[in-house]
Amino acid sequence: MTAKTVLLVEDEMFVALDIQMTLEDEGWHVSGPFATAREALEFLDDNPVDCAILDVRLADGDVFPVADRLEKNEIPFVFHSGHANPQKLEEQYPASLVCQKPCHPTALVSRLKSFAEKRDRFVA
Repeated sequence: MTAKTVLLVEDEMFVALDIQMTLEDEGWHVSGPFATAREALEFLDDNPVDCAILDVRLADGDVFPVADRLEKNEIPFVFHSGHANPQKLEEQYPASLVCQKPCHPTALVSRLKSFAEKRDRFVA
């Protein structure tokens, strides 16, 4: 697998580190984790990513400005949240994927990989 870069936006540090370690074990490069939308947006100003995992509720509010930027740039992303309404997310961001918390990090990474491959953004 060619290593790809995933943006990780998650404000729960233990959850973020668990996901990060799982991604890195699978050969991904992880940008983040970022605990705020502001930090993630600042990172995206100067750095490309191949895909993203986004928690919905962050330390500085909702992640939607980040999702909007990713959607505009046609970068696939997965919402990973236990508080958001999956149906509303799928309606607002039909090109995204929703993975409800709790979700084992291995399952999340597997879903992200499959989703990114389908979006033709991932080279196996």
